Amino acid sequence: MTGWRRFERQETQDAAPGYWEIRQEGIRCFLRWGSDRTPGRASTTILDDEQQAGRHAARKINDRLRKGYTEVEPPCDPADAEAGTPVLEFLTRAVGPYAPVPEFLPVDGFDQVFRCARTPDHPNGFFEYYVLREQGLGAVRFAVRAAGHQDAVVAEFLEFLCSRRDLAFDGRSHHKVPLPRPVGPFDHALFCSPALGRGCAAYPALAARVATAFPVFDCEIGDEDPEVLVDARIHGRAPLPYSDWGRSPYPAVDLRFDIQPSFYRPSPKFKAQRTADLRKLMEILPTASPRSWLEVRSFRGETTRLQPGTTMSFPDVLSLLTD
Repeated sequence: MTGWRRFERQETQDAAPGYWEIRQEGIRCFLRWGSDRTPGRASTTILDDEQQAGRHAARKINDRLRKGYTEVEPPCDPADAEAGTPVLEFLTRAVGPYAPVPEFLPVDGFDQVFRCARTPDHPNGFFEYYVLREQGLGAVRFAVRAAGHQDAVVAEFLEFLCSRRDLAFDGRSHHKVPLPRPVGPFDHALFCSPALGRGCAAYPALAARVATAFPVFDCEIGDEDPEVLVDARIHGRAPLPYSDWGRSPYPAVDLRFDIQPSFYRPSPKFKAQRTADLRKLMEILPTASPRSWLEVRSFRGETTRLQPGTTMSFPDVLSLLTD
């Protein structure tokens, strides 16, 4: 993980003193900025690949330098200060003054696996699991909504996960792995690096030490998906509800198109979209100009091209995305 670079600007007649910080981690550029007079703010930009992210970061830095900022030594990173604190110890003491202290209980039959019930009787309650590694300094996390939680199904997933608890830390952004036998209705598992999974993004001191894993249907993650597409599937518009283990398949929908006239801007390359967008585009296509087109790519990489005269129905196309 690349450290933060900090730039500061002295007070002028037109501007208050301020700071601006940037950090590149893989395909992500993290920004945070503020001044003595305003609250700090932050943003994250996700690019297609590391080279593009590096160019984006360089452009941002040059822009700050042109505006009169000077690079300075950044303050101590909280992640460095807490590097020796076990994950569960940090989470236990990190709660606010009025919040209940989480209770992490060991899961019977599994070494270094702990569970915390988060308001399980509430409609939005869930169970949070941590599979520890490196003497508790790192972990793989997953959560299961209480409404779909079954101890036996979770135990099946833990049997698979515990022997692979280091997989998400091997330097790759993600792994889509077939399950040796189904876990409930699921046939695959997705392992996400800490940067991709964002399992503890709310705690910067832990963010790089906690990966994420959860079961998925085969059709929900493309076999050859790059990191940017997986990120869009699990964090973007209409994200995969991966903590709901009672869900129906939520197929990957990759579209590129040029349909005129329509209120959709042409998309010359495949992007992760919603099923609702596919339906709307197919409704527009029959009355669009003859040169309009729509391409749909399945999770296996197979592409179907639709044009105004195409007779395929929406259910027909949807079946291509799930089979």
